[in-house]
Amino acid sequence: MSFSLTQMILISAAYLAVLFGVAWVSERGMIPRAIIRHPLTYTLSLGVYASAWAFYGTVGLAYQYGYGFLSSYLGVSGAFLLAPVLLYPILKITRTYQLSSLADLFAFRFRSTWAGALTTIFMLIGVLPLLALQIQAVADSIGILTREPVQHRVALSFCALISLFTIFFGSRHIATREKHEGLVFAIAFESVIKLIAIGGVGLYALYGVFDGPQQLELWLLQNQTALAALHTPLQEGPWRTLLLVFFASAIVMPHMYHMTFTENLNPRSLVSASWGLPLFLLLMSLAVPLILWAGLKLGATTNPEYFTLGIGIAANSKALALLAYIGGLSAASGLIIVTTLALSGMALNHLVLPLYQPPAEGNIYRWLKWTRRALIVAIIMAGYGFYLLLGAEQDLANLGIVAFVATLQFLPGVLSVLYWPTANRRGFIAGLLAGILVWLVTMLLPLVGNLQGFYIPLLNMIYVLDDTSWHMAAIASLAANVLMFT
Repeated sequence: MSFSLTQMILISAAYLAVLFGVAWVSERGMIPRAIIRHPLTYTLSLGVYASAWAFYGTVGLAYQYGYGFLSSYLGVSGAFLLAPVLLYPILKITRTYQLSSLADLFAFRFRSTWAGALTTIFMLIGVLPLLALQIQAVADSIGILTREPVQHRVALSFCALISLFTIFFGSRHIATREKHEGLVFAIAFESVIKLIAIGGVGLYALYGVFDGPQQLELWLLQNQTALAALHTPLQEGPWRTLLLVFFASAIVMPHMYHMTFTENLNPRSLVSASWGLPLFLLLMSLAVPLILWAGLKLGATTNPEYFTLGIGIAANSKALALLAYIGGLSAASGLIIVTTLALSGMALNHLVLPLYQPPAEGNIYRWLKWTRRALIVAIIMAGYGFYLLLGAEQDLANLGIVAFVATLQFLPGVLSVLYWPTANRRGFIAGLLAGILVWLVTMLLPLVGNLQGFYIPLLNMIYVLDDTSWHMAAIASLAANVLMFT
């Protein structure tokens, strides 16, 4: 069973056209404002967190770390359950002082343009692996379904389409603090698609592959290794570090900050989101072990991280494979759109405008609009370039972890905004530089340079970036950050 490349291109274009239509009709007022401004829409838009990494990568994460994969959901859920002491205060500050990004927040708190500029630069670098992950997921998915080595061409076409969508519905406003109601509704729509897709594959795994819960239980009894494999990594693995990393991502990741704070229309909506988003992530997580076990039983030929697609292929079901692909496309496109929208605003305000002032005699609004559009294209193409640099051999789970650990370095700064009034810009900048430096040496360079390992004299050990050592790099980078900050 396979699809032709033409079919996949048409299907992808049709889905993105539907997404465009959803955003367009909501922007034109064809959908009642009560629906667009409903807390449920806001809560679903926060489902942008469930990117291709969550849709595909968590199955691979479950294969590697067992039940530790739940930390990717529990960390974010914990942050939202702590909304009264964590998210509400940030929302109040951002609304009062019109701070549209994390760079704005730090520049305002520390009264430093350097704080905003460094935050922007390091965020741009840190998020590149996550953007490359989304591009790789879509390209690999089409490669798997067509059985043709077309990843690079497909990836470039996907980036072009996503750039156009982000430009049309993300950069039409000049002020970065303006709301994008059409975009928010489209992202909420994508969350529904993702939930239906992964839920549909999970239900097929349960009832189509195992013939119901009783047969699943019987299969697990007969295949104890499949169940034991989920427990062992939880006892021995770095799941606590995963929990911390994903807790931080709920606040500092540019797409999460943008949707949680910048696009918030009513502070009361955060009340619903504080339990609604954890519920959404719980529903998505229920399918993960079912998909993993079904892929193992069917002997799916794909890597575990693509079992969501592999089940449909192994079952010779085009409809199921197509459903999984649409879910993955939805997950990847949503993250890229919101992340590039957020990063383009940060880059414009903290990198471009401080270095270059637009000509006074020209149309400044037109210049700002086209500069932001150029930044959107540049960021997406940087993600594509990083994807080409890495090649198509990286695990989605590992790529995501590298990006999440990079953004973990902003957590001390966020906590200092809320609960450390004596924190100063020198400490913040020194801590950020130290943390990012450790991350660059221990995580990014081994990833990009494909290093086998390097010797650490102080610890008398050879460090290798793999499934068992990345958490050491995460803790070391955060420790260096906090030590210099304080």
